[in-house]
Amino acid sequence: MKTCPVCSTEYPDDVRFCPNDGQTLRSSSPGQDLVGQVVADRYHVLKKLGEGGMGQVYLAEHVKMGRKSAIKVLNPTMVYDPDAVARFNREAANASRISHPSVCAIYDFGETAEGLIYLAMEFVEGEPLTDVLEREGALPVARAVNIFVQVADALQAAHDIGIVHRDLKPDNIMLARGRDGSDVVKVVDFGIAKAVTGDDTQKVTKTGLVIGTPEFMSPEQLSGDTLDPRSDIYSLALVLFKMMTGKLPFAASTVQETMVQRLTDEPLKLAAARPDRRFPPGLQATLDAALTRSPVDRYRSAAKFASDVAGVTGLTRGSSGIPLPVTRGDAEERTKLLVSLSAAALQGPPPVAAALPKQRSLVPVIVGAVVVLAGAGAAMLVFGGGQRGGGALLDTVPHVPAAPPPDTAVPRAPVQPARRTPARIPAVIRRKPRIELARAHELLDDLLFKLEPRTAAMVLDSARHIYTAPDVTLVDKALAAFVIGNAYFQANEREKGCDWVKTAALLDPATRSYRDVLAQCQG
Repeated sequence: MKTCPVCSTEYPDDVRFCPNDGQTLRSSSPGQDLVGQVVADRYHVLKKLGEGGMGQVYLAEHVKMGRKSAIKVLNPTMVYDPDAVARFNREAANASRISHPSVCAIYDFGETAEGLIYLAMEFVEGEPLTDVLEREGALPVARAVNIFVQVADALQAAHDIGIVHRDLKPDNIMLARGRDGSDVVKVVDFGIAKAVTGDDTQKVTKTGLVIGTPEFMSPEQLSGDTLDPRSDIYSLALVLFKMMTGKLPFAASTVQETMVQRLTDEPLKLAAARPDRRFPPGLQATLDAALTRSPVDRYRSAAKFASDVAGVTGLTRGSSGIPLPVTRGDAEERTKLLVSLSAAALQGPPPVAAALPKQRSLVPVIVGAVVVLAGAGAAMLVFGGGQRGGGALLDTVPHVPAAPPPDTAVPRAPVQPARRTPARIPAVIRRKPRIELARAHELLDDLLFKLEPRTAAMVLDSARHIYTAPDVTLVDKALAAFVIGNAYFQANEREKGCDWVKTAALLDPATRSYRDVLAQCQG
């Protein structure tokens, strides 16, 4: 039922305006299914597009303009969570600053009189790149490069104004169809993007918590280091490799093993991944320069990376086939500035005498990483990353500065960093991850934050590990039970979900959200 806010008359859900005074009708039960309702007096909700741990996404139409929008609505149980609201704010603030045809536009953001927090954005009539790859496998080179250069141009637009996406992956690349049938790219989800400035005013995560998708993270992101645009370039190279081959350049059976390989091994070559396919000469060299483990040896701008890939694959602006998106002529210099700002924030005052950079020990990274396998939205809690000394280096080969990344579109020999002795993975990495109890609550918050149907099983396993950890506090144990319950809900196991929510309410009766969900179970 809907109610008029002026005369309090009730109407069925299919009525949008009060016939007595013309007011937009409001839902009698905000936070439930919004189909048929009008959000913020201007967005008529047509249907639900999907939902996840944070909330729901609806297709809506502006009541006056007739323009269709995708409306994200934050779950009512999370409106009092400052981190969840901050992410909504960040996505609105970051994405709305980027004016580019390959970035999903943000139209509106706010809170309704009923307390619903919403985000209105461009509705993309298409599908994520993930679905295309699952259905079709490796893409033809021309199509893969067309998608790649559009994504690169979108990233360059973000980098130009100081924004690093930090979670680039096929899930966040939407593909629509142009009038000529070609792929039209829209990069979405700037919720964990971060502005790269000389200070750290836009803090996205709490200390020690690294959010992103491990399969597509750069080595520095896995290590919990400060990020700049070169991290996005690494992720973009992984996306290109997957489009070309149908797989990632690190062959492993688990996400955890994949991440360890990224910190210790060299990436697989295109020809080794797909010996049945032929790739343009020079393409491997550009990928090598983008996938170097150290960001110092990597491309400095997405525009330059795209230009080199387009050059070696024969894709040029105005040629028959696929047009190359326009990239900015000063992109290299602008990105250098962002890189220098990030480096300055990390390194502090310059040293008195120049010296060769010290090679990073891999021991603290590997031993100190606790990985929570939350599928496409996995989170990783990094411990002990600050310890650099005291232990023997696994990598015993002296560091040899690599050649700078290619700076022309002419194919060059691959960048050959010093061959590293393969690191032997300590036995501790094969044991169950250790939970640092002081950070259990923020990790559980992030698991709930990332929960959706396809990540439910792994979120469930991670939350169970925290729930059964010795000496965990009752409050954290209750939150773990609540996350487990929500994971069961996402897996369509309502009875088990309600049982775990009941456990959460018994362990922590003071938390209202547990009681509210339990009441829905019992209703």
